[in-house]
Amino acid sequence: MKGTARGVFVISFMLALWAADAAGAGVIEGTVKDGKSGGALVGANVRVVGTNFGATTDLEGSYTIAGVTPGIYSLRVFYANYTQKVISGVAVVGNETTTMNITLDPISGDTGDAMRIDDIYVTADRVRTTNAAVFTERQRAAVIGDAISAEQIRLSPDGTSGDALRRVTGLSLVDDKFVFVRGVTDRYNATTLNGVIVTGTDTDTDKKSFSFDLIPSSLVSSTVVAKTATPDLPGDFSGGLVQVNTLDFPGDFLLAANAETGSDQLSSRKDFVVAPGGGSDWKGKDDGSRALPSGLEGVDLAKALPNTWGTSGDQSRMNGSYGLALGDRFEVGGGEIGFIASGTYKSSFKIEDYHQEPEYGNSRIFMFDGTRYKQKMLWGGLANVSWHPTGNHRFGFENNFTRSAEDKVVQSIGLPESGDTTRTQNIEWDQRDLYLGQLKGAHTLAFAKGLAIEWRATYSTSAAQEPDRKFAQYSRDPRGNYILKENYRTWSELEENTRGGQIDAELPVGEGSIKAGYQQSRRERDFGIDAYVTDASTLSKTNRALVILPIDEIFAPENYGDGKFGFMPYSPFTGVYDGSHELRSYYAMVDEPIRVVGRGFRIAGGARVEDSDQIVNSPVAADDPTIQTARIDEKDVLPSANVTCEVTGTSNLRLGYYKSVNRPEFRELANVAYLDFDANQTVFGNPDLQRALIDNYDVRIEWFPRPNEVVAASYFYKDLHDAIEEELIPAPDRYVRTWFNSPAGENFGFEIEMRKSLGFAWGGLDNLVVQANYTHVESEVEYTESHTDPQGRPITETKKRPLQGQAPYTLNTGLIYSVPGVGLSMSLLYNRFGRRLDAVGETRQEDIYEESRDLLDFALTEQFTKSMRMKFTVKDMLAQDAVFTFGDTGSTWESIKMGTTYALSLSFSL
Repeated sequence: MKGTARGVFVISFMLALWAADAAGAGVIEGTVKDGKSGGALVGANVRVVGTNFGATTDLEGSYTIAGVTPGIYSLRVFYANYTQKVISGVAVVGNETTTMNITLDPISGDTGDAMRIDDIYVTADRVRTTNAAVFTERQRAAVIGDAISAEQIRLSPDGTSGDALRRVTGLSLVDDKFVFVRGVTDRYNATTLNGVIVTGTDTDTDKKSFSFDLIPSSLVSSTVVAKTATPDLPGDFSGGLVQVNTLDFPGDFLLAANAETGSDQLSSRKDFVVAPGGGSDWKGKDDGSRALPSGLEGVDLAKALPNTWGTSGDQSRMNGSYGLALGDRFEVGGGEIGFIASGTYKSSFKIEDYHQEPEYGNSRIFMFDGTRYKQKMLWGGLANVSWHPTGNHRFGFENNFTRSAEDKVVQSIGLPESGDTTRTQNIEWDQRDLYLGQLKGAHTLAFAKGLAIEWRATYSTSAAQEPDRKFAQYSRDPRGNYILKENYRTWSELEENTRGGQIDAELPVGEGSIKAGYQQSRRERDFGIDAYVTDASTLSKTNRALVILPIDEIFAPENYGDGKFGFMPYSPFTGVYDGSHELRSYYAMVDEPIRVVGRGFRIAGGARVEDSDQIVNSPVAADDPTIQTARIDEKDVLPSANVTCEVTGTSNLRLGYYKSVNRPEFRELANVAYLDFDANQTVFGNPDLQRALIDNYDVRIEWFPRPNEVVAASYFYKDLHDAIEEELIPAPDRYVRTWFNSPAGENFGFEIEMRKSLGFAWGGLDNLVVQANYTHVESEVEYTESHTDPQGRPITETKKRPLQGQAPYTLNTGLIYSVPGVGLSMSLLYNRFGRRLDAVGETRQEDIYEESRDLLDFALTEQFTKSMRMKFTVKDMLAQDAVFTFGDTGSTWESIKMGTTYALSLSFSL
């Protein structure tokens, strides 16, 4: 009830402010008529330039625009097949009516199409989806940052928001979904979706970075990456804050549909291994056929479970993607209501041949060759409604939902540490859901000297499930029989809910402003995993031959019972944990332009205070269910300052400093084991982790020669305290993956970026754009190493190594050529990152590195008409293997075959 009462109070308060503001507003009214005949023009649009005020004429050609803040304005009037007109110097006085009668002249025949109705709508609303708009916002921003527009995504072969982010300066993509910024891992970055913080959710390991494969690129209007901070931004990022904005208020009626079909060189229309599934798998949702029966134990449970260990042969289909969007805006009572709804569905098949050969010291732990058969489904949808009752007040209700699922079968053969030839098979269904809803408002109060107030109330829920995950290992005996050696059957489920609210107030002061705000959120998590094994020690002498049955027969219900297999919980991989994170933040800042010796400067800075209380409850050990609590309760003061010097009208020099914090994720604090079948590693959390603090320093010089061009160079330095890193610890049969704090570290480097038309060299190349960005990164983390000298005396040395996740460089280049007259665009894009430290080993010889590989993509887009577009793409044309190696030896940990993919899409819009 208290939460409801607060919500009613906030909304009532905002409506009261709107009413108070409207009370002192003025009215513009009049008529719009034909300048020659004097007849009324019905449906003519009258807009107040620079605002959302406007109206449409009625049957008498009359219009009324109410609620206009007092001031001097320009009116823009337009009507189909008539010349548009702009009337400047229109004075509006509070509580009074200003009359403006307007005439328009018909377009004469010799005017051609220079004044088409499609060309004049661009002045009505702020456009954020084009390259020009994104570069303009970047030039005017208070912080150092980069961006990618919907226009650039449309011309690339990128299918998800993650694919598109790979093109941004200093960004690289790991596992096709997690973003690394400036050489630091996803954990040092943060993501907002329409202004709300979101994180990755999965059952095996949390990711601080959002899983960008969840957002189809067709739903993204723009993505901005802030690389320095102001106090109004979240304090939990150091590499970058990735701000994903989905489609919002439509400029006009919108109806769009698209369909894409694609082929993978190694995976499409190939022999494909599938496991038994449910009837709703195509929806990305398990229908319950994989659920763990309740109320049963032991043999009774084993007999109740379906025997779904077997697989069957099939042929993979072509990859496909489909989307539909609908939107419109309406005049309502002098204001506007707009909506947009969009949905997309993607399915794809992937076959990965791999080789694994991990070592410890000079000894090989195991060696396997295998194939992963993956089928992925992705749903994405949004439904947004916006109400602009007047130009000074906006309300919005936004809803985003995504669901992804992966159905995977992995089969391998090789040699474990024991040396016996071994076959393995694992079957997994991984399902992830995310819903984010928010109610928000923005208000400019004329009676309070232009005070601007923005507020939002948010709710998000995410879930991850891995029902009936199965792993079996068979080893060959001297007689040539394959005997069951190891097996697991697990059910895991994760649920997370986040509620939050935020209010910001900004008061104009001269040409600058002062701003303050408060934010509160509570995030709650519950996780549980149940693991079982089939026990062969209960077999009687007459039933021992059961262990050599093929995998589709051995686990049949009739093989459990007295003298047969037993079925028992397996405590090392069974466990639960729960967690909560309460975060209260408040800040104050100034954003002030000043002039010094005739040159313009902009100073934006202040301080943010984050009061964080993070709790995770998990068992002491697998065989000790006693609950231990990991708690990090800290209040951090995070100052920041950004100085922008306007060197010329098109160039800036920027300086930035900010202090940031990096907190462990729930999974990283939970002492619950998870067996990663893919990597053959056991994952453990570390309840002793502490949060990290980072001091960030930046400098950038940037030049914007033309609206669609940029040349920039940056230097950055980050000083890390208690940096959180991921490490691998050798153990019998497999490595253990966990997290730890490094006491001190630093990360520094530079970025160079260019996007430029070659028209300056020759006019014929004006439509050829070259873009390139290069990031060079160096990092050092201190650690201690103990050993003995030749005399046997203990020695402890302090040494240095790279920061985990850091790549020494990232390179993106591209050529984009367009022929506007025929609607043709072509792009050739290249990406490469340097040898990257993927995981920290016990010694430098056990460190795991991801080797460099070259990615070359091509896209051809043909805009046949205003309503129809075709795109042909080729991704990963070079198809180089993905390779992971050990330390300085270069011996292979894992190699994965990669294939080229081809896709053809058609889009229609009205």
